[in-house]
Amino acid sequence: MSIHFPILRSKRLTVQLKELTIAQSISLAKMPSHAEQETITAFLKAAIESTNNLDDVTQWTVAERTLTVCHYLSSVVDDGPDFAVGESGHYTDYLDGEHDCNDIDALIDLGELSGDFWQIRHLTGYAAESIERLEGALDNITGRLHWMLGVMAAQLVRKGEDCPANFEEDWLLHRMKTLAALSESDFITLSFLHQTGLDKIYHLFSINYDDDGLLVLPTQGEDLPPARFRVRSSISGFAQRMGRVTD
Repeated sequence: MSIHFPILRSKRLTVQLKELTIAQSISLAKMPSHAEQETITAFLKAAIESTNNLDDVTQWTVAERTLTVCHYLSSVVDDGPDFAVGESGHYTDYLDGEHDCNDIDALIDLGELSGDFWQIRHLTGYAAESIERLEGALDNITGRLHWMLGVMAAQLVRKGEDCPANFEEDWLLHRMKTLAALSESDFITLSFLHQTGLDKIYHLFSINYDDDGLLVLPTQGEDLPPARFRVRSSISGFAQRMGRVTD
C-alpha cells in the first residue's frame, strides 16, 4: 500500500505529494551529493502529484522547497512527523510556520550605498542551482565565500535594474566577480544590508550557508547545530544501495 501524504498548505502553495517509485528513488540516489539543489529539484518534480498552478519548482523559494522536502520526510521516516534532527533536535526546532509569505516577487527596499539604492528579492531554487553549478568558476574563491557571493549576487538588486528571474549563469557570474572586486569596507557594508534584507524576507526557515552550500539554522534551541534536510534521507536503504551511494 502506498504511503498517504496530507495536503501541504502554505500562504502561496497547495501541494499534494505522492510516494516515489523505486525507479525514481534509485535515480535520485545516483545523483552526486554535491549537487544538492539539483537533487531537490529532481525530487520535487518526481514527488509532486499536483499543485495550485505553481508547477515550476525552480521558482519556489529555497524555504518553500525545504518545507516540501520536510513534508515528505514527515510521512516516510520512522519517527515522523516531528522527526529527529541530529542528536537532540527535531524538525519543529527549525520550522517557523508562523512566518510565511504570499508574494515572492516583491522587491524590498534596503538602503543606499555609494550612490546606488539597493533592494532584495527572495532566493529561488533556480538561483540556488545556478550558484551550485558555478562552484569553482571564480579563481581562489570556494566554499562559504562562493555561496556568500552567489546569494548576494542573486538577491541584491539596484533599484530600477533589470534582473530577470531566469537569468543566464554568465550574468550571475559577472555579478559575483563585481562583488568580489569591491573594496573591503564597501563589501562589508553591502553584506550588512543583505543581512538586514534577509530578516525582512524571512519565512518558514532561517536559511544560511557554509562551505557545502545552503543550510537551515534552528529557530529555537541555542545549542542546536545548523541542519540540512537532504532528499537522500527520504530514500530507503535498499534504493540507496541500488544507487550505489557511498558517501
